[in-house]
Amino acid sequence: MLSSPVWRGPPALAFRAGLLLGGALSAAVLLVVGSLLRVPLPWWARWAVVALALLAVLLRELRVLRFTLPENRRLVPESVFRLGRLLGPLQFGLEMGTGARTYLPSGLPYAAAVAVLLTAPTAGALAAGVGFGLGRALMTTAALRHPGDWHALWGRWSARLAVVLGCAFTVSLAGAFLAG
Repeated sequence: MLSSPVWRGPPALAFRAGLLLGGALSAAVLLVVGSLLRVPLPWWARWAVVALALLAVLLRELRVLRFTLPENRRLVPESVFRLGRLLGPLQFGLEMGTGARTYLPSGLPYAAAVAVLLTAPTAGALAAGVGFGLGRALMTTAALRHPGDWHALWGRWSARLAVVLGCAFTVSLAGAFLAG
């Protein structure tokens, strides 16, 4: 599917726009729901829940703990093609940008969702959502542009990449805690 002409030119831009919109939409929903959950919890309890979620995800990424996270493992639906060259990729990008379509290769977006839900201000939540969409766009673009076997390369480096990304995520979340 990724070698299809739908992933080049304007359809590819529509797909990437959908990824960004989907990430922003997810962040907005988390922000609204979080505004209700934050009221009864003191700041330290919210951050404790975020820290516990992050710890569980990091231990899962390091393969110390084994548990599944909710994800939709279906690939591109046929309905995407019926919507045309621009609306189909836009819809699929929107669904994939929300995290509701296809699998997530990392558990870090779940920790980010908990952090957005319980601690993020509006601008921070939208930045996290757009960042999720950008990350998904980067992965699909890298897979398309890679001259060799992308999946073999991913398999070889994914464990090390999980450690690097987990550390970077932890440092950025600690920065957000200290800043706010």
